[in-house]
Amino acid sequence: MPAKTAGIKIQNNWDTMSIRSSLSHDTVWENVFVPEEHVTARPARGWDSYNNVFVSWFMTSISACYLGIAQAARDHAINWARERTQLPFDRPVSHYPGNQFMAAEMDVGLKAARAMLPQTASPLCEASHRANPPLPDLLACEHFVTETAVGVVDKAVRIAGGAAIARSSPLEQLYRDVRAGIIHPLAGYDSLGLIGKMAFGIAPDTIPRWV
Repeated sequence: MPAKTAGIKIQNNWDTMSIRSSLSHDTVWENVFVPEEHVTARPARGWDSYNNVFVSWFMTSISACYLGIAQAARDHAINWARERTQLPFDRPVSHYPGNQFMAAEMDVGLKAARAMLPQTASPLCEASHRANPPLPDLLACEHFVTETAVGVVDKAVRIAGGAAIARSSPLEQLYRDVRAGIIHPLAGYDSLGLIGKMAFGIAPDTIPRWV
C-alpha cells in the first residue's frame, strides 16, 4: 500500500545506537482499506515465494554491508598502527606481536568472507535460483560473513585501543554499526538453528523449537 494511504501513519521513532540511516520507523495501520488486487494470499506457517524472494536479496546484501564495515575498520586500524608510537618505544605499534597476530586474523577472516559471499550470491542472478534459493547456503553465508565482520571490527578496536572510542575516530561509528549484525534477522543461534534443522531434514517452521 502507498505510504500516504488514509489510515497509515509512519512513526518518527527510529532512535538507535547504530544503523540510524536505515530509518526503520514503526508503521501504524488504523482502519486502512486494502483493495482486493493488493492482497497476496500466503499460507500460514509456510515458507512461501515471498520468503524465497526476500532471502535471495536480503541475506547476501546485508552481509555485504557488514563486510564493508569490517573492511573499513581493518584499513583504518592498520593505517593507524603504522604511524602510532607509544613511549618508551620508538617503533610504531604495528611492530607489537599482538597487533600483528590480530592483523593476520582480520585478513584471514576477510579473505574467507569475500570468497564466500560472491560464491553464494552469483547463482542468484538467475530467476530460477531466486524462485527456489538454496536456503542453507544463504543462511550459512550471512552467519559466517556477519560474525566475521563483528570479529574483525572488534580486533580493529583492540589494535587502536582508547583512540578507537573517540567520537573523532571512524572506528567509533563502525563499531556501533557492526553490532547490529548480531541481532539482524536471521542471526546467531536463530540462523544456526535453521541450518541445523535442514541438515536433519526437518522443515524450518517445525515447532516446538526446543525439545
